[in-house]
Amino acid sequence: MNPYKVSIITVCLNSEASIRRTIESVLHQTYNNIEYLIIDGGSTDRTIEIIEEYQTIFEGHLQYISERDQGIYDAMNKGILHAAGDVIGIINSDDRYEPDAVERAVKCFEETDAEAVYGEIWLIGQHGEREYHTWHSAFPPHPSTFIKREVYQKCGMFDLKYHIASDRELLLRLIAGGIRFEHIDAILADFSKTGISNTKSLECAQETYEIDLKYFGRCADTFNRDAIEEKYERARFLYISQTRSQIIRETLGKYRHALDSIAIFGAGNCGKELMTVLETCGISVRLFADNDESKWGLEFHGIKIYSPEILRDFDGHVVVTVTKYQQDLCRQLRNYGNPALSWSTLGEMRQKAIRCYERG
Repeated sequence: MNPYKVSIITVCLNSEASIRRTIESVLHQTYNNIEYLIIDGGSTDRTIEIIEEYQTIFEGHLQYISERDQGIYDAMNKGILHAAGDVIGIINSDDRYEPDAVERAVKCFEETDAEAVYGEIWLIGQHGEREYHTWHSAFPPHPSTFIKREVYQKCGMFDLKYHIASDRELLLRLIAGGIRFEHIDAILADFSKTGISNTKSLECAQETYEIDLKYFGRCADTFNRDAIEEKYERARFLYISQTRSQIIRETLGKYRHALDSIAIFGAGNCGKELMTVLETCGISVRLFADNDESKWGLEFHGIKIYSPEILRDFDGHVVVTVTKYQQDLCRQLRNYGNPALSWSTLGEMRQKAIRCYERG
């Protein structure tokens, strides 16, 4: 007899394309003392029909509610109020559990004094492919987090003030309140990047910024102020490039030849993201430069990566994307003594674009 009863909650709305995979991932858990609660927001597609297919298979352990609600976090709160388990896990209708996720979580609760446990997640791309997974996460990923029901009773549920990032607010509130978290060094869930936090990046950034500032200093080991600012600026810059591309062009247009001849110094994630932004705005990138010799000769979307030495004779503008070493890289560019070369940092670009956008 498994001592812990676990309540799994899935919230959904018109999820016929993905909910079957989510339900199957709960059905095939290696732990069997589970009740499954599906909270539907009044779907008009085949979602309810699919859910009802599984009621017999779950042998009475699957219940669902279908009615209009005030959004995803209102639905989650409704599920928590109906949950009878000692432990609650929440898995959304486009995500899924690994087969031993619940078993691993219960084992951690049994062996420690944890009030909440969390593991790692796979990030799933647009076409269902596994892109990469987290490792040694400092902050609990919501799909792989399990929390004792008594914690919700003591600390409260999701704050409906937030429409996209209320899960982050809840987790930070629990951390700041001294709730004991334990990390499981294993992947427990697959998280789809097509969810609302990815499709509404600006709104997510604004909520996250407000939440992080609220808890800044109360969860010192979780994040720092520089990381908060960086995350906010990055999301806002991406949004501006998609909705007001002329602002990005104006920001770069202040530099001679910038719109005709752009080089990116740093072929890491930030550099590649910047190239995508510039392409969105109709600005071509001529080349990447990077101090890492192992990257020389490689290409990203057809743009070649070179030694920075190529910039000695480059007639155009360079954007430095490596935040950690940006002063050293700017000094390196200055030492080339190339009068035809101008440069700026990605941080400067973002801040100028944001200020311009906010001025209207």
